[in-house]
Amino acid sequence: MKANNGSGNNEARDSWETPIKLFEELDKQYNFKFDCCATKYNKKCFYFASDFLKTEKGIWIINNEPGWMNPPFSKAYEMFEQFFKVISKGVAIYRCDNMETKIWQDIILIHADWVFIPKGRICYEGMKGKGSRFPSALIGVNVEAPKGLNGIVLHIRKKR
Repeated sequence: MKANNGSGNNEARDSWETPIKLFEELDKQYNFKFDCCATKYNKKCFYFASDFLKTEKGIWIINNEPGWMNPPFSKAYEMFEQFFKVISKGVAIYRCDNMETKIWQDIILIHADWVFIPKGRICYEGMKGKGSRFPSALIGVNVEAPKGLNGIVLHIRKKR
């Protein structure tokens, strides 16, 4: 059996983009106003951050409107720390093949309201092949779980 060597969060996958069809389906429900991790070339929303780690809570678009995040894999830990610190409500996408890792155990599962695991693998734009080699999950905070997508919602009971 081949062990996971943690090589999935590498810079070669940082430019993988959210499939436009998936984003549009989610945007119908959430009406995202802010793309946390984007450039002017791949942004999915009018408002975006090209250096999300420098974004501060208090910017009106972040506090009052849903944000979207597809973090660069090589900076995922820091990006999720920032997401839950800055975004009042929103959805993120991330790999879910290793939910026992620090990012899942110490950040995502502690702060998220739900995790949605879609049926089938997502084929990110910019990647080669027919789909990623790992499953992905949508992660939500202060918004309802996705409707109309095929998959399973895991509701998280947060420690009070």
